Amino acid sequence: MKAAIIYGPRALRVEEVEVPAIGPEDVLVRVKACGICGSDVHRYLGTRYGQRFTYPLNSGHEYCGDVVKIGANVRNFKVGDRVTLGVDWLGSGSLGAFSEYIRIPKADRRLHKVPEGISHEEGAIIEPLLVALNGFSRAKPRGNEEILILGAGPIGLFILQRCLSEGISKVIVSEISPRRLELARRFGAITVDAKMENLEERIFSMTRMKGVDVTFECAGTPATIRQALSLTKPGGRLCLIAHYAQSAEIDPEAIIGKTLTVYGIGGGDALFEEAISLIVQGKIELKPMISHEFPLQRAREAFELASKGDTSVKVIIKP
Repeated sequence: MKAAIIYGPRALRVEEVEVPAIGPEDVLVRVKACGICGSDVHRYLGTRYGQRFTYPLNSGHEYCGDVVKIGANVRNFKVGDRVTLGVDWLGSGSLGAFSEYIRIPKADRRLHKVPEGISHEEGAIIEPLLVALNGFSRAKPRGNEEILILGAGPIGLFILQRCLSEGISKVIVSEISPRRLELARRFGAITVDAKMENLEERIFSMTRMKGVDVTFECAGTPATIRQALSLTKPGGRLCLIAHYAQSAEIDPEAIIGKTLTVYGIGGGDALFEEAISLIVQGKIELKPMISHEFPLQRAREAFELASKGDTSVKVIIKP
C-alpha cells in the first residue's frame, strides 16, 4: 500500500509499505479520507510542539474508512462498516491514517461506527469535533454569557456552532484569515478581523469594560494566549486548546489576580454519541469546514496548504 511518511521538517514522501497485519482483537480499515490536524502541521513543520515526536512518522488520526478485515475475537464490527477513531500511530512500527489501510488495535474498545448519511469526508472530521465538544463541556458556557473564540480553525468553528446550538447569542470570533472569518460570520458569530481591528478595544467596548465570561484559545500564538488572559473577566473560564509553535511567556498573576479557571483541552471519545446526535439533528455542520481535498500522492502539497491557515480551513487527504 501507499503511505505518506514524514522524515523531518517539510520532508514528506509517499512510499510503498506493507499492509498492516492484524491480530485477533484488531480490524483493518480501508482509509477513505483523513484530515490534516493542526498537530500534524506542527509535526510536518518541525515546530517546538512538533519536535516532541520522533521521525519518521505518519500521524494521521482524523479519518474515516471502511472495515475490510476483522480479527477472530472482534464482536462489534463487521466487514463493510463505516468507522472512525482508535488510531494508535505512536505504537511501535505503527502507521497513522495518511495511508491506504490502517490497523486499529483492540477495535471493540476503540473504534466507532459512523452512521449512513455522514460522508467519509465528514466522518474524517468527527475527531476535531470531539475536541471542541470536550472544551465546551468543561467550560459550560451559558445562554446569557459572552464568549470569545480566538482562532477560527475547525475546532474554533465547531465551538462556535456548539455555543449557537445552545442559544448563546453573543459569541465573538477573532481571526486573521478572511476565509475563516467569512465562515464564522456565516454561522452567526460576531467577528473581529484581528489584522485590521484592535481586539482589546472591541471586546471591552462590547462587554462594558468587564471582559468575556469564557474564552476558548484555539490559535496557539504568544499574542493570543496573552489576549485570552487579558480579555477574560475576573472569575471567568479559559480553555486552552491549540498547540504552540513557540514558547509563550505568561504572567501567572493574570490568572491568580483574576481567579480564572483554566482548562487544558485534548481529545477523547467520551462524547462521541453526543457528536453524532448533534450532526444528525443539524446543529453541527461538518461539510463547510472542508476547504480542500487531495489524493494521497499529493500529500506534501496538502500539508503545505494546511500550514497556511489564511487560505485553508480543513484539508483532507483521500487515499
